[in-house]
Amino acid sequence: MSTTTAPIRANYLVSRTLDFWLLGGASVLAYLAMTVLGGFRNWYGVSNQFGNLAVTMATMALFVNYPHFLASYRLAYGRGQSFVLKHWFNLLLVPSLLIGFLSCAYCLAVDPPSRQLSEQMLGAGINFMFFTVGWHYSKQAFGCMMVYSAYDRYPLDRVQRESLRFSLLSLWWYNFANASQMPTGNFWSLKYTTWHLPKWAYLGSFYIFQLLLAWVAYRVLYRNWKAGHRPSPTFLIPYLAMLLWFAPCFRQPDFFFYVVPFFHSLQYLTFVYRVERSRPSIRESAGRATALMLGLALSGWMAFEVVPGNLDMSMNATTTFGFSFCLIAANLFINIHHYFIDNVLWRVRDDQLVRQALFSDPV
Repeated sequence: MSTTTAPIRANYLVSRTLDFWLLGGASVLAYLAMTVLGGFRNWYGVSNQFGNLAVTMATMALFVNYPHFLASYRLAYGRGQSFVLKHWFNLLLVPSLLIGFLSCAYCLAVDPPSRQLSEQMLGAGINFMFFTVGWHYSKQAFGCMMVYSAYDRYPLDRVQRESLRFSLLSLWWYNFANASQMPTGNFWSLKYTTWHLPKWAYLGSFYIFQLLLAWVAYRVLYRNWKAGHRPSPTFLIPYLAMLLWFAPCFRQPDFFFYVVPFFHSLQYLTFVYRVERSRPSIRESAGRATALMLGLALSGWMAFEVVPGNLDMSMNATTTFGFSFCLIAANLFINIHHYFIDNVLWRVRDDQLVRQALFSDPV
């Protein structure tokens, strides 16, 4: 194709069919299957499958969850010095502050009289991590819907867009407020105090979410339907998936804790695939694409499990501290920083490279 030819408008990320399953359809199917099987959990074979779920998802994380984190670093820091300096707060200051915070927590942990303060610091970090993770999930689902509204030419005015955004954020807060009703939590053997929000905060979040859900049904779906505009299943599926992932009334514990992060990462990698496909070096070589994914998987495994796990073993952390310090630190750093990276990485309106990658067919 000539370089002077105007780019062709895209209407999919991977393909029209696969996008539906990758952006949430597969997770809905998994949720339904696990819910049905949960009714037969006392049966020996089914019980064994649920018991092996954590091991299965940990294995799958190697090929999906870890690459999803590392891909964000490649996309952000691979853009060059000017991009990094332009977003210095998210890409330079935040990781520096996190390293300083975790280093301080470690120095306090190795000194028995001050270990309790270290535990309090890490507990605060865990609370903040879960806060940012839920926000990130909601914003990603919103981004999926906005991209597909463009692909489908499904019209959304500013009120409709903001209605979708705030309804998804209210779902995140509803889930977070529900989880914060428990006074304590346990993360890699560290018992920490949650933010323990009052009951009225949870009840308020429930009613606000219900109101915004009804408003979205009317203002977005019904009004567009009357105007002759029909949403595609792929436009709707990220919202439905988020309902099953986050709404406490649909909570399937095994699905929520073990499976949801996998499907969130799969959703994310769908967009990474689209951006990477826009690079000539990746598009023209299947070997390079395979090497990239294997490299991200191996790097993630080393960064999140092998290195911190071995460091904990070498210092006998569970005996010395009573918890796995390095595994906690690795999880805090990558999850919180991932939130800040994505805040600057997917600004379609402000970023010509991302906009072109998502909305122009690869040549």
